[in-house]
Amino acid sequence: MKAYLVAPVLLLALGWRAEAQAPPMSTPPSFGFSLPSVEGTLTYSLSASESFLTGYNSGTNYSTALSGSLGYLSSSPDKPFSLVYSGGYLYSSVPGYPPNSTFQNLAASQVVATKNWNFVIDDAVSYLPESPTTGLSGIPGVGDIGVEPVQIGDQPTQSIFTNYATRVGNGLNGGVTRTVNRSLSINGSASWQILHFLSNQGIDSSTFTGSVGPTYRIDARSSASANVIYSYTDNKYLGKSYPFETEGITFEYQRQLTRFLTMIVTAGPQRTFGSGSTSNLIPSEITPVASASLTYSRRTTTASVAYSRATNAGSGVVFGALTSTIGGTVREQFSRNWQGALTASYAQSSSLANIAGVDEDYHSTYGGGQVSRRLSRSFSAYFSYTAVTQNQSNVVVVQPAYSGLSQTFSVGITYSPGAQHFGHF
Repeated sequence: MKAYLVAPVLLLALGWRAEAQAPPMSTPPSFGFSLPSVEGTLTYSLSASESFLTGYNSGTNYSTALSGSLGYLSSSPDKPFSLVYSGGYLYSSVPGYPPNSTFQNLAASQVVATKNWNFVIDDAVSYLPESPTTGLSGIPGVGDIGVEPVQIGDQPTQSIFTNYATRVGNGLNGGVTRTVNRSLSINGSASWQILHFLSNQGIDSSTFTGSVGPTYRIDARSSASANVIYSYTDNKYLGKSYPFETEGITFEYQRQLTRFLTMIVTAGPQRTFGSGSTSNLIPSEITPVASASLTYSRRTTTASVAYSRATNAGSGVVFGALTSTIGGTVREQFSRNWQGALTASYAQSSSLANIAGVDEDYHSTYGGGQVSRRLSRSFSAYFSYTAVTQNQSNVVVVQPAYSGLSQTFSVGITYSPGAQHFGHF
């Protein structure tokens, strides 16, 4: 149930390297699972939790989870490799849900940098029993709120909440940058995304996107770029195809406002139109698309907030959607033994396909918080709370989306022995 915010993998890898150069100052040591911040580092954790759930069909139910997370960043300066995994096992008493299920997320990226060229390829695959929400895994209650989802392999948007089917998502990205001079570079990228439901209860989709354009470095703290973008999305349901296309141009401005605060703004016009069997269902229309983000990191506090407005495949519920999303996360180290995190997101999605003369509309919101207490060098305990709500209007029942309010209260324990460091290779 989460619309993941897009960030290039190359920036992720370079961001980890830049963070590693900053001295620790007087920052209290973090505990629990954290993504690697130093080259040649492996981090991992194992967790066990018990959750109490309300709003799932009837009364109060429970769920038991055994989970784990792993992050790795290689030490190679010109060929950095990164790997992130989160997954586990769920046992649930919720009526209508499978009593036993698993969730898996695996993402990897490889960057190759030369004097004038940068190449990056990344892939992320997920196997989830429902739409993702909070934390690295997307599963409420497993203790990873505050660990930002890693944007390796931009996965299909799932901003309309569904819980009716296990699904597989995959995002494969490739990009190349050619440095022309100290101020100018040319960028090209391509991505392929799929969302597949392991039953006939969801709308399968595949999307191909390509873009190309220049980036100009204005000064040491700011840059601007432009990209021509084209995408083709094919939705499939019960053997029928419902494709549509988008094309447009976006302009981006990035600014390091202070040593601790970074801003990125993107905007531009986009034309969306149906093709083939959906040429009459999705009329040609030009709409503005945009995104903006602020990221803050200083000593004991990290925070981010982001907004986006863009088309997507429809989250397995509708045959394409225009979605506006705003969300944020903050993580605070209160002391050596206490830390906390908050996250929240709101999405409004309107269907692109005009079926039966109406435009379907969905309003999806989730929020979560977690407080953790260090018990020993490697063990910590946590309490977390997650709420998910969604309402809908003008719905033509093709795929029933989630409706109502659900809440998850969880307690758990995490084993994380800290970062393991490796030499250069």
